[in-house]
Amino acid sequence: MINQYWLMTIGGSLALMMFISVRPIQAAELDSDNDGLSDEAEVNVYHTDPFKADTDDDGYKDGDEVTHGFSPRHSGGLPLAQVDSDKDYLPDAWELALGTDLMNPDTDGDKYLDGTEVRAGYDPLNTESKKLAKDIKIDLKTQRLAYYLDGKKLEEFPISSGVKRLPTPTGEFSVLHKIPAVHYKGPGFDYPNTKWNLHFATNGYRYYIHGAYWHNDFGKPKSHGCVNVSYQNMERLYNWAQVGTPIKISA
Repeated sequence: MINQYWLMTIGGSLALMMFISVRPIQAAELDSDNDGLSDEAEVNVYHTDPFKADTDDDGYKDGDEVTHGFSPRHSGGLPLAQVDSDKDYLPDAWELALGTDLMNPDTDGDKYLDGTEVRAGYDPLNTESKKLAKDIKIDLKTQRLAYYLDGKKLEEFPISSGVKRLPTPTGEFSVLHKIPAVHYKGPGFDYPNTKWNLHFATNGYRYYIHGAYWHNDFGKPKSHGCVNVSYQNMERLYNWAQVGTPIKISA
């Protein structure tokens, strides 16, 4: 908004007049339903109804759901990471992070599904066969794991690393093997058929990032040196990671 002031003579006296010039609202700023998402974003990014504040009728505004990581298109409190609107094997959360179209299974039109390209490490926005870097980063201090494609964070969640007497090794590693199921057994523990195992180091023991079904107390050290991840998160990480994917573990 621009305010302009003019001095005018009225009845022999000077009077201060103010004229208000209103800047037109840009299309990207319009929010017709006042849900916290612009109309442009609703139509082109989230594929929600720009004239309905709660597209999925679950009692929460579309903008609030997006802010807290939930899908504004699917009722039932489903996280964006667990929804695949266009059935391309790429979760909506990843589509938003990468800039692909969550309602178009082949954003770049190269005849490969977006999810297929991302799992193989290719750019889903480029028709050329362009490889993108994959990275897994684990912070033992905060007990969190995050993974990235081309520097763009796909997911982050709490983990459980090794306890003090059996610490998780720190440093730079890579995925050495992908093993669908492992039977972890030792003094005081026996966990058969443990799914989604990423072997990353061998130093007397074999160390893995793997799913853990025997506890739901992530965010604090609990393991014998491996990195425990909830089954809910580990399946996606396992399917995305490739042999050779770098892993950086910091204390």
